Amino acid sequence: MPFKEPVQRTLRAQWLGHQMRELRRQRGMTLKSTADYLGRDHSALARYERAEWPFKHHDVAALLDIYGVFDGRTRARLLRLCRDTWRTNQWDVDFTDVLPERAYVNHTWLTGHAAVICAYHTHLVPDLLQTPAYAERTLRLREPATPAADRAARLDDRIASQRAFEAGGNNLSVVLDDAVLHRDLGDPELMRAQLDHLVALAARQRIEIRVLPAGAHATPRFDGSFQVFRMPEPYPEVAYVENLAGQIYVEAPQSKRFVLAFDHLRDAALTAAESTQLITAAVLHQRA
Repeated sequence: MPFKEPVQRTLRAQWLGHQMRELRRQRGMTLKSTADYLGRDHSALARYERAEWPFKHHDVAALLDIYGVFDGRTRARLLRLCRDTWRTNQWDVDFTDVLPERAYVNHTWLTGHAAVICAYHTHLVPDLLQTPAYAERTLRLREPATPAADRAARLDDRIASQRAFEAGGNNLSVVLDDAVLHRDLGDPELMRAQLDHLVALAARQRIEIRVLPAGAHATPRFDGSFQVFRMPEPYPEVAYVENLAGQIYVEAPQSKRFVLAFDHLRDAALTAAESTQLITAAVLHQRA
């Protein structure tokens, strides 16, 4: 039965819809055949999967039976997610041993699902633009006490996100503080390779890299690094902030502040062509 009031398309609802759709496809079932089992119209099930309508708890439980999902932890995670689809925003503690059923959303999925990813970074090159050597180096410098196996798992996560971006066909818009180009990581050759990588990526149609020069004024640069995931229509954008304590996901309407901040930063930055010239000059300086 259609809802009279507009349904807020939360990130949790989108994530649940994606997972339920993938389970159906893995089972080799069509929308119509699945809806027949439930005694529902197939268009209603499609709306559930697209997060246009909220899944009902008993429907998710029935679908998990149909799809042959009997693992207790998986069922509990999806049913808990169904109960929480109305919630927005989340603080996730970012440790490698965090239980999957407690995770808010799969970040790799979010990276591939967003229509446009906007990233402002003040200290380091964004994860999606990092070379493996640069990523490994920054992980070691950031968390020297973390066991090597955990750092390797985090490195795998970054590479998985890069692959999701490549496969997703979405766009990436980046604003870098110019200090990022001159950050001393203790390995000049590694930094030269990373800057060369940025120049190569900047030539790609899907990627825009702009540098915010030191002389730029009237910007919210002091607010620190953040990302904005502009989702496909009609879903609202999601903002993302990461620090040593964990990850913060911010949904509409609060996420609009991040959208406005990024647009302001992008306008204050150099053009993409000017930025490429500046990055190239930084490469030459590294080689001097």
